Amino acid sequence: MKMKRFLAARPLVALLMCSILAACGGGGTSTGGSQTSSSSQVVASSATDGQTLAYPIPSNLWSAPSDATPVSGNYVYLQSDSGDYIGGGRTNVYTNADTQIAMSSSGLTINATVNGNQRWSGGFLLPKAAGTLQAGYFTDLTRTPFADPAVGGVEWSGEGRGCNTIKGWVVIDKVVQVNGALESLDLRFEQHCEGGTAALHGQIHWNKADATAGQPTGPAPIPADLWRAGAGTVPATGNYMYLESTPGDYIGAGRTYSYTPANSTIKLNPSAEYLGVSIAGNQNWSGDFKAMNGMTRLGVGYYGGLSRYPFNNPMLGGLSWSGEGRGCNTLSGWFVVDKATYNGTTLTELYLRFEQHCEGGSSALRGQLHWTSGEKPGPVNPPPAGLWKPSSSFVPPSGNYVYLVSDAGDYIGAGRTELFTPNNSTLNVTTNRTAALGISVGGWNGDFVGMTGLSQLQPGYYGDLQRYPFHDPAKGGLNWSGNGRGCNTLKGWFVVDSVSYSLGQLTAIDLRFEQHCEGNVAAQRGVIHWTAGNKPGPVNPPPAGLWKPSSSFVPPNGNYVYLVSDAGDYIGAGRTELFTPNNSTLNVNTNLTAALGVNVGGWNGNFVGMTGLSQLQPGYYGDLQRYPFHDATKGGLNWSGNGRGCNTLRGWFVVDSVSYSMGQLTAIDLRFEQHCEGNVAAQRGVIHWTK
Repeated sequence: MKMKRFLAARPLVALLMCSILAACGGGGTSTGGSQTSSSSQVVASSATDGQTLAYPIPSNLWSAPSDATPVSGNYVYLQSDSGDYIGGGRTNVYTNADTQIAMSSSGLTINATVNGNQRWSGGFLLPKAAGTLQAGYFTDLTRTPFADPAVGGVEWSGEGRGCNTIKGWVVIDKVVQVNGALESLDLRFEQHCEGGTAALHGQIHWNKADATAGQPTGPAPIPADLWRAGAGTVPATGNYMYLESTPGDYIGAGRTYSYTPANSTIKLNPSAEYLGVSIAGNQNWSGDFKAMNGMTRLGVGYYGGLSRYPFNNPMLGGLSWSGEGRGCNTLSGWFVVDKATYNGTTLTELYLRFEQHCEGGSSALRGQLHWTSGEKPGPVNPPPAGLWKPSSSFVPPSGNYVYLVSDAGDYIGAGRTELFTPNNSTLNVTTNRTAALGISVGGWNGDFVGMTGLSQLQPGYYGDLQRYPFHDPAKGGLNWSGNGRGCNTLKGWFVVDSVSYSLGQLTAIDLRFEQHCEGNVAAQRGVIHWTAGNKPGPVNPPPAGLWKPSSSFVPPNGNYVYLVSDAGDYIGAGRTELFTPNNSTLNVNTNLTAALGVNVGGWNGNFVGMTGLSQLQPGYYGDLQRYPFHDATKGGLNWSGNGRGCNTLRGWFVVDSVSYSMGQLTAIDLRFEQHCEGNVAAQRGVIHWTK
């Protein structure tokens, strides 16, 4: 047992011994700056550790001024001579405070990327004879990656600029690799484009351990003097987007804009450290707000020193507000998050302000956003006072109706007042539209559409509307047209006074509206009252005073047809006739849909109810024309025969009683009156039949 414990402990003892030897400088070999341990291979080469370099570094080569570079941390220093195309004659210093600096190596190649207010990339290739990355001076280099591997290469490019040909040198003052991966680097370079004398110089100090040191991790405290929308310029409650453009600002054109769910659609698209905003209203805008890399969500604070998204410095963030066909090529600005509330990872509330300047100008576009999820667009309720309603003299009929009032000078209604009911027209309503009403009646068509975001029409006022379907979807739209007339443009409103839905389908609505064509003062106005199930049918009880046989008429037993013709009536020729089974055959068609067909004594009678009825119902069917040339929404009639018939007629019939069994007529009592060719003289009759 003791021997087994000792053998099991030997690897641990060996590891401890290796650690001790390494700490004391023993336990390995060191040649040319290389050190090997049991866990990693570190290769270091430096011009300052007393080594004899295979590629000696001249002492008079360019290096950055000692007071021009940071004393600690990673940096890239670029110094461009006047006339140098790549650097533009400028000097720039990039640090972790505002720039992502990344370095990597592969074989004899070192790659650099700088991503900040400017974007650069560098490639450095050592000559093949070097064998490994090492400190030293490498000259007569040409453009990487087209360089001769035996000589090596150099290239620094970016900001849309690069050399076609290059001559230059690279100095590696220090390089450390761990297991083949770059760990730290001090490097200088010089390049000349196209054989010119002007040079771009660069110096890089980079340590992997410091790659993120000093980088911004969040916004700064909010300065107290930043712009904020003035009191009274924004709504006290609810979602809104307010824009204020100063004179000379290209984007906002020097105007002020205010958007709420009542006049626009305000959408937010948040993801991690990014926010997209879109406004669809009388104008259309889009905004982008990007926090610095590394943030997982927008946090409260000040995001400053920003440039145009998505070409912004990732270490600072970016912004862009554009729309109406206008946008900045370059911009500077800031945004502030005054409040941000999340439910888990979901943004639920945001208060944000911003300011941007295009093309380095002093004119500004500023904006303020208040947004809370769940605040959906909807009509104004209660509606504003004073909107049009029918006059007190209008008595609404029972059942469904459309009442239209047109001003003198209104092109659509031509100054007429019209009332449509199931007795004189067919009223068709589309019940499954999303937050909209479609209706047709009497040759007219109406469309009443709520704002985007509603799933159903809601009670309230829908205002500042334009012609459907060319309307602003954030507000809704309307259109009343037909009978060969319609508006090219219109302004108007509608009010839903009451509305009901069942299983997503419209079941009842009371709606009134007003529209003005082509900017005219004269208006077309109307009221719609509709309830599902209010089907067309006769007036019951029938109007008083309609013709009935005189009291001297004694009905016979059984079925009969009794006819009374006025003097001057062409059809009956002024005669009175009574037909019974004793003197004629009475034929009745019992399977017609909401109609009666009769044949007796050489006469033919047709009595047809209005479209929508499946069976004749008791009541008055009035204002009828000649069947089959009648108005189907009212019904029709025709009494003719024995060589005589009307070309045109007007009349009525009344069903005093009726019975059906299994869909077939079994009994009816009906009386009628018809006038041929507009004459006063009438043909009248009574039909009594039981199967």
